[in-house]
Amino acid sequence: MLNRSKDSFLAIDLAPDAVRVLDVTHKRGTPAIKALAAESLPEGTPDTLPERHLTALASLLATQRIRTRQCVAAVPSNLVVTRSVMIDLSKPQPPEEQIRQTLQNVISYDLRDLLFDFWNVTTPSDRSRTHEVLVVATQRSIVHKYLAGFTRLKLSCTHLDVAPCALASLIAKLVPNQESMVGTIALGETVGYFAIVERQRVLFWRPFDLPSAKNGQQASLARVGDEISKCVSHMVGSRQVDDMTEVLVFGHAAQDQPFADYLTQRFNLQVRSPSPFDSLPNDAIPAALRDALQPAAATQYAAALGLALQPSGGIYG
Repeated sequence: MLNRSKDSFLAIDLAPDAVRVLDVTHKRGTPAIKALAAESLPEGTPDTLPERHLTALASLLATQRIRTRQCVAAVPSNLVVTRSVMIDLSKPQPPEEQIRQTLQNVISYDLRDLLFDFWNVTTPSDRSRTHEVLVVATQRSIVHKYLAGFTRLKLSCTHLDVAPCALASLIAKLVPNQESMVGTIALGETVGYFAIVERQRVLFWRPFDLPSAKNGQQASLARVGDEISKCVSHMVGSRQVDDMTEVLVFGHAAQDQPFADYLTQRFNLQVRSPSPFDSLPNDAIPAALRDALQPAAATQYAAALGLALQPSGGIYG
């Protein structure tokens, strides 16, 4: 396992539209950024994402002359299925089997290719036979494609995660005294997601497609607003969300003031788009690199920096 107290490593965000990489080392227990780089993906369909990611990553490593060979990575959100599942402790089936039975109704591939992880959203108690878990699932064959590709590139990958869990680690640094739920929005060019985080734990996560740019900004705003409404409606049914007072936005168009104004007016919440690098001390990133990072570029590295801030092995093990 990667010992982040003394080793350098790459934090790789395999986003649906690009590969983004941070070359990270540790200074006194705090990540320090040695270099960063991004590479857009070649055109293609979602089923070719692993090949296109690895092609872009190979080009990036060669062009930037990055020599670090240990890495952690976040798989693309559009290759992952996420579901809230109620676990009934009175049933004879263990939680894993109850989850498998739920997932078989929503996935289109062979169950033998299913790979999933889950964590508690609500806590089991003596008064209730059921509790809620959040499940993330993907195809085992996809994970193997990425791991085999990393090996071909002479990279040693010690941990694969999903972007919302990486962002939870970032939020813990950007909102250090977090006592309430925080909404997070991450936007790509065609795919986005909304997540609710509480004390480094993702309570809910919903990915969604975004309208193409030719449909206009208002269509995108309305789509994001509708998706957030669905998420909040679900959470109201399972947990108290009245204390969620803030939404943090990262990614494509995150800096657009009309977007923040729209969300503020629709949901009566504080909306802001901080730089992910605000989570680091000033000396954790070279001054020249910090000065060169425009806000629109810096926000794209939120998931990668969240990976760098995670404990070894990720929050959920």
